[in-house]
Amino acid sequence: MDKVDAELLSIGDICSETGLSADVVRVWERRYGFPVPIRLPSGHRRYRQEDLHRLRLMAEAVVQGHRPSLVAKAGEAALRRLLVPTRVPQVETLFEAVKAMDTDGMRRQLREALDQLGLKPFLQQVVSLLLDRVGMAWADGSIGIQHEHLVTEVLEDLLRELRLEFRSTPSRGCVLLCTLPGERHRLGMLMAALAYAAQGTRTELLGVDLPVASIAQAARALQVDRVAVSLSIQSAGETTRKLLLDLLERLPSGCRLLIGGQGAARIRKIEGVERMVGFDVI
Repeated sequence: MDKVDAELLSIGDICSETGLSADVVRVWERRYGFPVPIRLPSGHRRYRQEDLHRLRLMAEAVVQGHRPSLVAKAGEAALRRLLVPTRVPQVETLFEAVKAMDTDGMRRQLREALDQLGLKPFLQQVVSLLLDRVGMAWADGSIGIQHEHLVTEVLEDLLRELRLEFRSTPSRGCVLLCTLPGERHRLGMLMAALAYAAQGTRTELLGVDLPVASIAQAARALQVDRVAVSLSIQSAGETTRKLLLDLLERLPSGCRLLIGGQGAARIRKIEGVERMVGFDVI
């Protein structure tokens, strides 16, 4: 293997570095003409480092809600303009703590922001914007994956800690929160769980990447009246729609099925499936 071949990336490398699925990469290649892989004699695809860089930017733009068809046509400069998040001083100070890997500073500033703003504005104006800021910095290479993982762990710890501070009220019912098979993004689910707990709803977290049958069995065993599924932008599509239809059929009578997250708006309407908007839990 020569030096050029050694620098090429497999589709598995691309997926692990961008968070995109192999199916999404292939669909973009077929539908939008990018990326253009190098074909080995074996027929396997290989990608260049510059393909990885642009795909990171494209993936982050799609996560932030931009249409894949527009993102695919945008050059790198245009992608960077799309990805410039709203610069909020509070978020920028937090981002500096992320870059310094200052976990104590992150925790202190997050608590201060929560005290100043209240729960819902804190989730919308600080946590969500911080995640956008970190995602952009990771996409352009100014921070590493270790920074992104560290801030995710800090946020997960805080969201769980805050949720446990609330007491449930029987009249508010009980919700089971989870994600579908293949969906491993956890923060959206944790933010929704906190929003539910704050209004007195008993929350049961099942976790991520679960078979539909297991979700339905847990809903029955836990006697919940709602199942809330968190969808990232990368889990939206016809496959997700079919999984939701399957789950809807399996849930016990009277149990509502709700979807939320950035991917929810991209799912074609399903009768009997309700959409949550932002952190307005239902």
